[in-house]
Amino acid sequence: CRAADSSSACGRPWDADVPPRVRRGLVCALAVALAAVALPAQTADAGHAPAERADLSWAMLTLSGERITLERFRGQVLIVNSFATWCEPCVAELASLQALRTAVRDTALVVAVVAPQSRGPVAGFVRRRKVTIPVYLEATPAPAVYRFEAVPTTWVIARDGRIAIRQRGAIRWDTPAIRQRIEALLAEPGPR
Repeated sequence: CRAADSSSACGRPWDADVPPRVRRGLVCALAVALAAVALPAQTADAGHAPAERADLSWAMLTLSGERITLERFRGQVLIVNSFATWCEPCVAELASLQALRTAVRDTALVVAVVAPQSRGPVAGFVRRRKVTIPVYLEATPAPAVYRFEAVPTTWVIARDGRIAIRQRGAIRWDTPAIRQRIEALLAEPGPR
């Protein structure tokens, strides 16, 4: 690019004109291509995020149409997983999230899967796959604090409301290391 060429896209990201949902699809497609290698190997504890406060105003719809926010889960350890039925890494990761929820019997652990899709495909998927953890539809875009750019992305929100883990991309959630980390978060005191 030349400085005199003011009509070019110099200095702008390649995806500046790509809508966020299309961008998510492109990122997911890349993740699908890497999933065969990345998913089995990526079982270590998810990356720790700075102690940012979660925004519990994120609105979702249950599959029956009830509008809720994450505020409903305040004081619990909340795993929020962004998911799409067409995203193979998301589907692969879902089984390990269900296994983690089954293994950790503490009722203060909530796993919420959030799909930025319409009700029909998501409800059909849940029914066919016999998904046992709650699946919600995204009613509003994720608040900025989550820095959500692609599916799958998962956030673990501690009892005190801080984002304890932010994981972009699919991993195995049912490993001993991650289960130990979740149980440590469950042992922490809740909000004051």
